[in-house]
Amino acid sequence: MRKSEESSDSDRSLQKFLRKRDSHVLREYYSGVPAETLHRRYGMSLKRIKELSEQYRSGKIDIFDERDKYAIEMSRKDDKERIRELESKVRSLESAVKMSNIKIEGYEYMLSQLKEEEGIDLLKKAGAGRSANSSRATKK
Repeated sequence: MRKSEESSDSDRSLQKFLRKRDSHVLREYYSGVPAETLHRRYGMSLKRIKELSEQYRSGKIDIFDERDKYAIEMSRKDDKERIRELESKVRSLESAVKMSNIKIEGYEYMLSQLKEEEGIDLLKKAGAGRSANSSRATKK
């Protein structure tokens, strides 16, 4: 290999390393790590961190590699699918509640009719005695 080829290979490697480091620093920064901490941890100036942040916000640089982007997209799809499933469950539960309310209304109507027509009150309190018109005879 010629000296110029070796130099350009090392320059590309260095640039790749610096891009990865910058991306890593920005991911940490946007996940909530203070710039001062990143300055101490990586030896990067606060000005450089702010510049990188501005470049990211303006869309000039990207901090995610293809694997990260794929994972993010898959998690979004998973979230959308979960939302659809939950919406379906909500609709199912709403339908079940409506049916339960209809049944309750039916039972309440039957109980009121039983009380009106037969004089039997099934909603008596538990401690109440037998009704006067009970047809069962008690054994002695």
